[in-house]
Amino acid sequence: MRAVTSYIAVLLVAAVLCLGCKPSGDDPDKEGAADSSALASGAHALEKEEWTRAYDYFSEALAANDAELDAYYGRATAALQIAQNHYRLAKAAATNQDVETGESEAAKADESFQNALDDCDKALALDPGFADAYYIKGVVAQYQGAWERGVEAFSECVKLDPDRAEAYQRRGEIYDHVGDYMNASVDFKKASELGYSDGTEPGADANLHDFSDLNYDADEEQESQESAEPTESNE
Repeated sequence: MRAVTSYIAVLLVAAVLCLGCKPSGDDPDKEGAADSSALASGAHALEKEEWTRAYDYFSEALAANDAELDAYYGRATAALQIAQNHYRLAKAAATNQDVETGESEAAKADESFQNALDDCDKALALDPGFADAYYIKGVVAQYQGAWERGVEAFSECVKLDPDRAEAYQRRGEIYDHVGDYMNASVDFKKASELGYSDGTEPGADANLHDFSDLNYDADEEQESQESAEPTESNE
């Protein structure tokens, strides 16, 4: 997801430079300065991959101006990264058959994914043509295994931003996962033509799902292991 964070960081730094000309509340000088400072700090935190700090800074910016598009987008980006970290921990716990930790981390991931979606919706309410918000919504849907919702989000993204290579790539990954290989091939080809390259094979993210592997039954596993153990011979 480094492509998302680098893009938003550049966007926010540019946006911060012109915040002085934006009206904000009853005291534009005071609130505008607070808004600008928090946005700049949030963008810097994203560049340093300090996701929680970035989330807090963008929340501060929104407290100063709840109609700041860049802050919603920045906070959604931070929330997505936080969710991904919890997702990885949930996957690791599932692999180690640590059900309690896995379920806890999965719940935290879902909460942060929802925070990202909520901020994307608020950004789109301010600007219905904001392609980047649809991209994040697509990534969230991909992680949650909501394939149809993911296709819809990435389709809206490329409709608004036809040169968004990573959106074609990710939509292709979903098509590949659900067995729609014709559309997957078309999207992978389009992504490649637009210069997509992250060092991974097409479909690398197609195994994302909604934590279904956390449905671990300890009793069933124990019975399976016992049945597989060789029995002692009395001979």
